Amino acid sequence: MRQRLGSDDDLMRAAAGGDPAAFSEIVNRHQGWVRSLMIAFVHNAEQADDLTQDAFCRAFQHLDGYDPQGHFTAWLKRIAINLAKDFLRRQKQATFVPLHEWEEAPATDRRGDPVAALATGALRDDLRGAIDRLPDEQRLALVMYYFGDMSLQDIAWALQCPVGTVKSRLFYALRRVRQTLMTMWDEEGDPDNDR
Repeated sequence: MRQRLGSDDDLMRAAAGGDPAAFSEIVNRHQGWVRSLMIAFVHNAEQADDLTQDAFCRAFQHLDGYDPQGHFTAWLKRIAINLAKDFLRRQKQATFVPLHEWEEAPATDRRGDPVAALATGALRDDLRGAIDRLPDEQRLALVMYYFGDMSLQDIAWALQCPVGTVKSRLFYALRRVRQTLMTMWDEEGDPDNDR
């Protein structure tokens, strides 16, 4: 099979015109990052695979509704995030990447990341619980930014809110996680000594 060239918009136009190979090329180009994003949300590789497939099915169903203006990746991110949010709403489960993956990264990679810096040793379960307690909007912003590797602009576009709102949600999410952890430790004592 020959490699298709062209922009995502060109491929979407061709797919809307009935060229199935064009949409296959779209899937080949983007399935890796869509799956990674789904894993960041649902914390389950098998479910992430299903949601990734659902995202491309949804994109295919809306070929005619896509407005080719060079925003394909953002459009696909919105579809993927909406599917993940719907799934989480139904499942009511945690929405983050396994923290053992952060622990395996070199410490220098985590230095500027306050969430990942906390995700070591005995703090892992407490951190997971603190993130679970966040309001949905704050949890989504935190997960997308720290675990989904999305920019502030991408998050704003996906959640359909201003960048300033995303920054605010991140600020309050981190503050709330910190407060929750402090409260938990005050009630339980020093986590390093108790575990």
